[in-house]
Amino acid sequence: MTKNQTPIFLRYRFLWHVLFWVVVLLVFWLIYAGIRGEYYHEFIINIIQLPAKMIGTYSFMYLILPLAIKKKKYVLFGVFVLIHFFLYGVIIRASVYYINPFHDSIHFARNEFFNLTRILTKAASDYVLPGTASAIYIFKRWYIEEQKNKKMAEEKTAAELNFLKAQIHPHFLFNTLNNLYTLILSKSEEAPDIVLKLSELLDYMIYKSNDEFVPLAKELEIVEGYIDLEKIRYSKRLELFYTVSGEAEKHQIAPLILLPFIENCFKHGASKNRIDPVVNIEINILPAYLSLKAVNSVSEKNVQIETEKAGIGLSNVRRRLDLIYTDRYELEIKSGNKLYEVDLKLFWV
Repeated sequence: MTKNQTPIFLRYRFLWHVLFWVVVLLVFWLIYAGIRGEYYHEFIINIIQLPAKMIGTYSFMYLILPLAIKKKKYVLFGVFVLIHFFLYGVIIRASVYYINPFHDSIHFARNEFFNLTRILTKAASDYVLPGTASAIYIFKRWYIEEQKNKKMAEEKTAAELNFLKAQIHPHFLFNTLNNLYTLILSKSEEAPDIVLKLSELLDYMIYKSNDEFVPLAKELEIVEGYIDLEKIRYSKRLELFYTVSGEAEKHQIAPLILLPFIENCFKHGASKNRIDPVVNIEINILPAYLSLKAVNSVSEKNVQIETEKAGIGLSNVRRRLDLIYTDRYELEIKSGNKLYEVDLKLFWV
């Protein structure tokens, strides 16, 4: 966290400590003064007691409390708490017994110093200070640890997402280059058009898809560009249906989240099905979610093999969906009757 992102209670540590003890002084002064009616006398007495209370509180926080929260030595911690409790009462009584300037007052008359009842009573009434300060200290440690764990989790998630995207890019690139190579060998006039479309796709994947979310309209342009490349590759041999409905301008989507499903239709469907391959892609943009339905034909001979391959190929995008959309997506994959069908719903973030 930068300084501006750090919560205010984690900044200005010295001032917070000063404020804490000012509040303590005022609270104890007003409580005891209200009981005894000696506002001036009680104010002086509480100032005299304050250093003893500070010594007792900080010794508990930084010497005894770590036995429990750092070293996990709970029995030893309990023993030291009992000893500290008694000594806390002793030093507070000593501070007033030897420095108290109001011995002549009926409320502050000097009694024997080692009065066990008075020592334990004073310790019990004032031990709320080490307890309160320790609670604040524990909360602060917990908060810092939680923020650290949260940051580490975010960094881990970002690294995993980058890794998964890096796996998608070469996979897609090599398939497209193979398509281009085939057309060049056949001296197709469409080869230059493929180079142009491929450069646009690479520019998007390398430079423009690094954000967590991108405009849906731009993502659909990339999808359409990829489909155009596949149209050129298969020409009239492929029966292709591609429709988009709804308003894309209002929404954003995780980059390259749709492309693997669409690419899968061609890689494991049209390329393997030599007889009348069919690909049907429908994208519906609704107020609550985006729906993608991608269906491709699979030859009866290869239906099980291709289904297994597709499942392996879609494992990365499944993981990305889990990381980015978590419980805001629905994915159903079905195969049968020579068809492989993907039904995806992405609910808007």
